[in-house]
Amino acid sequence: MLKNRTLIGIVLIVAAIGLCFGISPLFNTILASKTTIIRLKQDIPQGVQITGSMLEAVEVGSMNLPADMQNDLKKIIGKYSVTAMFAGDSFNDKKLSDTIDTSDSLLRQLKPNETAMSVTVKSLANGLSGKLQQGDIIQIVSVDEDDKAQIFEELQYVEVLATTSDKGSDNTYNDGEVNANAEDEEEQSLYATVTIILQDRAQALRLAECENTSLHAIFVCRGDEEYKQKCLKAQLDLLTGGADETAEATSEADTEEAQPAMNIPENKNQNNAPAGSEEAAHGA
Repeated sequence: MLKNRTLIGIVLIVAAIGLCFGISPLFNTILASKTTIIRLKQDIPQGVQITGSMLEAVEVGSMNLPADMQNDLKKIIGKYSVTAMFAGDSFNDKKLSDTIDTSDSLLRQLKPNETAMSVTVKSLANGLSGKLQQGDIIQIVSVDEDDKAQIFEELQYVEVLATTSDKGSDNTYNDGEVNANAEDEEEQSLYATVTIILQDRAQALRLAECENTSLHAIFVCRGDEEYKQKCLKAQLDLLTGGADETAEATSEADTEEAQPAMNIPENKNQNNAPAGSEEAAHGA
């Protein structure tokens, strides 16, 4: 009986030594191990595009980190926040999106000098046969009750913010399904209004005046960010007096009113070249 107690005591002593000098150091090493994670260093609202200046790399303990944590900068920068996020938050794929997918997010992205305004699309043809998408640059043709068409200088180049169906749903965010409405049981829902980004109050006033006319959208470009910015700058220059002086109106009463001259941006991609103002108006 005594020998059994002695044996048990020896086993316990050996186990204690193994625990102290073997398992405990290993456990402490695991606790002390560090890894670098990417996290936010400021609060951001929903729909904000993530930039490098918003992020910081910090060392934290590797224990209990989420398995789906995203630490690849290439997969974070340039994406949009799906929900509001706060300083110290880490990232995963569920928190990030390739596109802005809500009208609230789009409105939050407007610059300080920008406003937004919707106009009615009275027919399929008026709205480019339902093919407009968020980010498109368009020209707006106004056709009055005398069937006189013109493109006002304030509406030479404007950006599409969203298109909205007659049921109030925004339809521009699913690539390949521009006008698809999931609530319509896979039936196509044509948009009833187009929301335009405006750079100046004069544009809003002119667009409001044109609401009582028949408006047609002329497609200018899509996806070419450099050319898009040239178009918007040309429009802003015209609004602020940075473009050439307005062309003189023709003296013939029956001739269409001449369109204002502006610095037309050169587009290397001929598929995105904008139509001339007068030619576009006649073509509408």
